[in-house]
Amino acid sequence: MGHGRPGRTVPGRARRAEHQAVRLGKRLRADPQLRAELELCDRWGIPHSRFHGGDGTWSPGDRAKALAYRELQRHTCPECGTRGEEWDEEAGGDRFAFVGTTSRCPGCELIAHERDHVPEGQHGYGVKVGLLPRAVHEQRTRAHHRRDHRL
Repeated sequence: MGHGRPGRTVPGRARRAEHQAVRLGKRLRADPQLRAELELCDRWGIPHSRFHGGDGTWSPGDRAKALAYRELQRHTCPECGTRGEEWDEEAGGDRFAFVGTTSRCPGCELIAHERDHVPEGQHGYGVKVGLLPRAVHEQRTRAHHRRDHRL
């Protein structure tokens, strides 16, 4: 009665899938290794079984893991990386579970300093500031000077 037909939901199958998603979500929250693996799988667009040497075919387990990972990401703040439930005491969280820290990145500091030298207005439109390893910069500078002296 409707088993296997596209577009039809089989109640038992739907409950099992929902239960599996809940279990996977709990496992994802508790297992940083699995989260790291699924983050790479998501970035590379491959099934988790392929990450572990499989043939690349998306199994039902791979799809469930990918959907559980996506659901976890949907509830994770892109700025701080925490989820609301981690702070919500009624959901078993702790509003003091995390401590704010500061750090300084010398690369970001250098980029901010260089941005101060980008002209305002039209002369600064499209100017990108980035980092280049010193050896590469020096090589490019020497090549540029050699080219200029030949002209």
